[in-house]
Amino acid sequence: MATQIDVAIGQFTGFHHGRWNRDDVIGLVTSMGLTKKEWLKIRDDINTYLTEYEIKEVNEYFKI
Repeated sequence: MATQIDVAIGQFTGFHHGRWNRDDVIGLVTSMGLTKKEWLKIRDDINTYLTEYEIKEVNEYFKI
């Protein structure tokens, strides 16, 4: 059974392949209900799916 982390990684993978405009990464984060704790667990593992700019945006969203 998939955990919320697995679901989040799957959504980031879809985001990477769909490559919407860069402003949508925060919309993606909020729509999936990603928490700061979850972000901290996965952010180092998703750098192949998100650009440095997008990772920075999510870090700023969570005030990291």
